[in-house]
Amino acid sequence: MEELALHKQIQQLLQEAHLLLNEKKNIRGAIATLEKLEKMDPENPLVLYNLAIAHAHCENYDSAKEYAIRCIALPMTFIDVKQVKKVYIYTLIQSEDYEKAFREIETYAEKDEVLLQFEAFALEKMSNYNHALMIYERIYEKNSDNINVCNAIAYILANLPEGNLDRALELAKKAYQREPHNAAYCDTIGYVYLKRGQLNMAKKYLKKAFAIKPDHREIRKHIAELLNIP
Repeated sequence: MEELALHKQIQQLLQEAHLLLNEKKNIRGAIATLEKLEKMDPENPLVLYNLAIAHAHCENYDSAKEYAIRCIALPMTFIDVKQVKKVYIYTLIQSEDYEKAFREIETYAEKDEVLLQFEAFALEKMSNYNHALMIYERIYEKNSDNINVCNAIAYILANLPEGNLDRALELAKKAYQREPHNAAYCDTIGYVYLKRGQLNMAKKYLKKAFAIKPDHREIRKHIAELLNIP
């Protein structure tokens, strides 16, 4: 009876964590609930997987990576290990361990849209913009509604000396209009306006990005660039 009651409690807490993480977007609350679950059931792959996702959302990439590794090491029954490995690859890229990330990507027989995005994202972070852009464009051709890719293409075009800033603005607007409170999308559209010399518009969006994520290195860098314009 005690075991049945514990199982019921775990299921209820998992539902609560899922609601906090995916619907209410209360990441801190989700982590607190999942950590409570971890103490009750430390080898539950669903708990570890969701902790990896939640910590990645909070940009706690070392913690996210450790939870993903722990999850991968467990026997998988009701979680697809490939999905867990994708979280692991994302944490590797964010930790700038690109070589290991590329090795993990190459273990997949076929690269789906997410893996192609990760490959392009790693190349982008390595400033290999032309190669990254080529992959992002391939994804966009097949799925023009992928707003992460729209945002990425816009950002790269803004960084390339010969980048098409009209197209960059069009794609940045598309991403921003879909998620106007996404700091990355606010930053990109602000940066595109900066590159176009539209400084008041750049200030508007970069200020909004900073208000959402004041500690983000890239956003602070772009604001500094704006402030240093004579």
